[in-house]
Amino acid sequence: MKKKTTILLSTATALIALAFILWIIGRNNVPNSNSEKATEVTVQIYANEEELANDSLSVSADTTLMDAMEENYELTVSGDGFVEAIEGIEQSVDNNEFWVFEANDEMVTEPAEEFILEDGDTISWELMEF
Repeated sequence: MKKKTTILLSTATALIALAFILWIIGRNNVPNSNSEKATEVTVQIYANEEELANDSLSVSADTTLMDAMEENYELTVSGDGFVEAIEGIEQSVDNNEFWVFEANDEMVTEPAEEFILEDGDTISWELMEF
């Protein structure tokens, strides 16, 4: 009887240990929903009253506007982080023309390097004269 009890306890302990191990492995294989979720944004670029781009982009969560722009367009960026040219079209300090962007039809006060894109954003870049 003692041998039967020992075998039963050993089997129960092994099953509990196996269940625990499988539970741990299963927890580690659950994808992180934030890091793998794609963010869909629209980027529109205008210069001299002409539309240069109107693109839908799929970027990873927590992507900055600057990262998305550098990955998808030809940019010239100053050492201070200002966009000086997009797709070869340069701003002109002499003519007071500068690249500015809006998000969802609202002026943005933070730089493109810090602006985190959110799903559904529409970003409009325009070469504006001031």
